[in-house]
Amino acid sequence: MKNQSIIGFIILSLGLISCGQYQSYEIEQPVINQINISGTRQISNLELRSNIIGIKNSYHRLLPTKLYTYLGNKRKRKDSLQIKPSFIQFFKSPNPTYSRSWLEANQNQIQRYYRENGFLKAIVEPKIDTIGKLINVAFLIKEGDPSYFTKEDSVSVDNPILAEHINAYLKENSILHPMQRLQLSLLKKEKEQLSHHLRNEGYYYFSTDAIGIRLNDLKDSTLRHISLFYKIPEFKNRNIITNYDRLYRIGVPEFNISDPFGNPAVNPPLKSLSKLITLKEDDLYSVDIFNQSLKNIYLTDQFKTVSIRFDTTRTRLFPKIELFQNEKYNFSSELGGSVFRGIPGPFLTNSFKVRRLFSSLDYFDFSTRLGYEAQSGFINTTETRNNLELNVSASINFPTLYLPKSIIGKLGSYYGAKTSLGIGFDFINRPEYQRTNFNIFQRYTWQKSEFSYYTFSPINLNLLNTNYPETATSDAFKDYLLELQLKGNNLYRSFNPSFVSSISFQYIYRDLLPTNELKNGKIFQLGLESGGSTLNILPNYKFNFVADLLNSGQEIQFYRFLRVNFDYRKYKMLGQNRKSQIAFKLIGGVAYAYGADNDYQLPYEKNFFIGGPSSVRAWKPRRLGPGAYVSSSNLVEQPGSILLESSIEYRFKLFPLFGQMNGAFFVDAGNVWNMSQGNTDPTTQFQLGNFYNQIAVGTGFGLRWDFDFFLLRLDLATKVINPANPVNKKWVLSETSFEGGQNPIEFNIGIGYPF
Repeated sequence: MKNQSIIGFIILSLGLISCGQYQSYEIEQPVINQINISGTRQISNLELRSNIIGIKNSYHRLLPTKLYTYLGNKRKRKDSLQIKPSFIQFFKSPNPTYSRSWLEANQNQIQRYYRENGFLKAIVEPKIDTIGKLINVAFLIKEGDPSYFTKEDSVSVDNPILAEHINAYLKENSILHPMQRLQLSLLKKEKEQLSHHLRNEGYYYFSTDAIGIRLNDLKDSTLRHISLFYKIPEFKNRNIITNYDRLYRIGVPEFNISDPFGNPAVNPPLKSLSKLITLKEDDLYSVDIFNQSLKNIYLTDQFKTVSIRFDTTRTRLFPKIELFQNEKYNFSSELGGSVFRGIPGPFLTNSFKVRRLFSSLDYFDFSTRLGYEAQSGFINTTETRNNLELNVSASINFPTLYLPKSIIGKLGSYYGAKTSLGIGFDFINRPEYQRTNFNIFQRYTWQKSEFSYYTFSPINLNLLNTNYPETATSDAFKDYLLELQLKGNNLYRSFNPSFVSSISFQYIYRDLLPTNELKNGKIFQLGLESGGSTLNILPNYKFNFVADLLNSGQEIQFYRFLRVNFDYRKYKMLGQNRKSQIAFKLIGGVAYAYGADNDYQLPYEKNFFIGGPSSVRAWKPRRLGPGAYVSSSNLVEQPGSILLESSIEYRFKLFPLFGQMNGAFFVDAGNVWNMSQGNTDPTTQFQLGNFYNQIAVGTGFGLRWDFDFFLLRLDLATKVINPANPVNKKWVLSETSFEGGQNPIEFNIGIGYPF
């Protein structure tokens, strides 16, 4: 449609050029015909045009400038008469009128932009070329050498105690570094950072208005090496703040708590709330710690709004915190559905929350999900079978860590703490089987900073059982599990009666939230888990009551294992306009089963898998590996106990299309392997001297259709190195085909970025 509009515009324009009205038209005032920029070396033309509105367009036209001016005047006339324009509506960037003031204004803006970015001696020379009423403008730029910070700065502070804090900041926390190119915007950020630092040191009234930073040209008259002069205070109006250099200590906080209707709350939890304020009486004020305290209160989920003001009329800061309570009860229900192979699958989700159930700040969560959805069969994936699924979970949450004081003391400062106790029940009813999972857990969560999250779960118990109906479908499924077992796949263990207990710890560092917006950042996640630890102390027969509880007639499985995994992701924006991105991912993990009584096997869910839309995309989901193993069927998942996976992806914008269409080139690599114990196939085992020869590599191109609220992704991937092939036939890129064969193109569809 867009191309058709452009073609129509050109045809209509050519028609206008031939008409008499256009032929007799004369440009009344000088009009800019072209704007050219030359001499740029270290700051690109694109960057200048992006930041200076007057030269945003070069006005290089496909058709004559006279035509655009003619159409622009017609549009202005129609707009003034309130006549709805026809195709002229497409004309939105007329050539501007030239004047001496326009030229000087843009010359000054270009020169100012250079100086703000460290080119203090840049010279901008404008030249004009007149052709009748049409003006060609050229800006010749002589950039000169950039200036750099030396960090040999001088400081003048009236208050000696304040001076010590500022000198310590400049030495350890300044955002300016030696040989960093001068940018005036960095000086503004330096003021903000210094002000924030001092407000964390007890200077409640300190602000950026008290900071003066000047360029010191006495040390280097060439301005190549810039030192700074900090003068504090340097108020433009000294009457603004008189207590900028006064240290403030905290007084006893006061709470004003209202119920959901605006009335004073009955039995407000004053003592419990005071414990959430990290700063205590007589501590120096800190803006960050106080904000963390307010976040502690907000994260209790007890209050709609949390606001604070300080009473400074006395010798200390007395926090006055106003809170409006949430409703005691909340209920929500959602009815939805899915469609699989044309068969609708309805589901119903309900959640119920009760606040202040046992104490003044706890809350109780209860949720259910009931779905009756269609899924493909296990054996014949072309068949469609009905699947009934029921999930029930309940938890009680407290805004504190119920741990021994000795452990609390070792944690240091933290916030956002929560202790959770809960149970869950899952039931799946398929034609092949009926499976249940009963879960009990205890979990502690807390934050050490804005970006660091910790989770410790000392109790996580799962009791799994499967019942098989007496049908031909069920018998065929059991035969299928036996067939997989003979091929080395331990999927059958997921359907045996099992008791899985574990203790786990997880650390996450994340300085960005996963969104569709491209930005700089990194994410690191570390997970540690120990399964069946109590079995090292108590023998299995002590848990016979579990087998009696299941009453399945089968021997129950107990697992003992250790598992560690990590996930590192890095995102780096590229280009002057930061419209493209390099994304990198490195994932690894090891799971070690040390229970000889269970053939050194892991619970199926604790294995690692690789391949699929968010993994190595040239292989089908969970079908790559282990090692150099050659699978006889793409229907069989390939678990492993060692994982190594990496991806690098270049992301870039393409064109707007009911949103934004973006593209990506990517390379994925990795594999899974098995431990040597309990495994007899050497092709699947991890060998330190040979594992790199079994790294699978895939590459491809992807489209991302970004609608802001969600992103639709299509990736086309092909194998480059296939570790399952013989040594001299592992390179398979040349065999890529859309029609199957040894290396078919894999189509991956997903929502959101793959990582």
